[in-house]
Amino acid sequence: MSVHDHLDRDTGLFDAIDDAEETLGRFRVSRSRVDATTRFDEHSHQEDQLAWMSSGSMELVLLGDHRQLRRDHLAWIPAGMVHEMRFSEPGELICVYADPVLRPRGGRWNGARTVVVDDLAGALLLHLVDAAPTGPRRWRCWSLLVDLLSSAARDDEALALPREPRARAIASALMADPADPRGLDEWAADAGVSPKTIARAFVDGTGWTFREWRVRVRLHTAAGMLVRGTAVQDVAPAVGYESVGGFIGAFRTRFSVTPAVYAVRSRESRVGA
Repeated sequence: MSVHDHLDRDTGLFDAIDDAEETLGRFRVSRSRVDATTRFDEHSHQEDQLAWMSSGSMELVLLGDHRQLRRDHLAWIPAGMVHEMRFSEPGELICVYADPVLRPRGGRWNGARTVVVDDLAGALLLHLVDAAPTGPRRWRCWSLLVDLLSSAARDDEALALPREPRARAIASALMADPADPRGLDEWAADAGVSPKTIARAFVDGTGWTFREWRVRVRLHTAAGMLVRGTAVQDVAPAVGYESVGGFIGAFRTRFSVTPAVYAVRSRESRVGA
């Protein structure tokens, strides 16, 4: 059942799509240019929020959890939930704010979550903010977007950050320089703590071992560089790979496409919106 049908049956907001003007006013779309100096401290909204980095990277803090998001991830933040956003590089944040009456059906949307952004969902978000459609077309875009969200897979691949302060400091340093070759023992020694403590903090806070997490942060950083136009042969050493072939193999395992294809698709999606 579509959101249109749900609203029609349960709330009586409108009888036909052409009469949906009241509902159209219940969601709005914004675009924000961000850079490393941009920060949105703890706040909440009366509306549900969808937050998507069409370019760049965002650290989202929700209920003590830290996640690093790029264009592959869409954050759902229910109305009233306190959150914080930080940015480490130039980019573009697109947000949709919607009255909770428009929320997708199902209890899973009562809590925060990240979901996978497919090409169609990304194109819809860009169309809403670039073309600013009005009337029935605007509603159809929203209805289709919610339908896509309802079937979207939960994204457990978003880059989680450790909660433990010393482990998070190490994670932040690796995000700033993913090519840093130091191993777990060296990082722990520099932090004045045992390797076991740091290893446990990474598993408890992210679900991945230190080594697995470092691979993910390297590929996460690589994705951003590729979208910005950096050549594959330059990305590989910049994120800590000694060979381009090794980098391509790891990237394909994580994203199911080669770095070159990922870069082309990302740029085409942005230009074609």
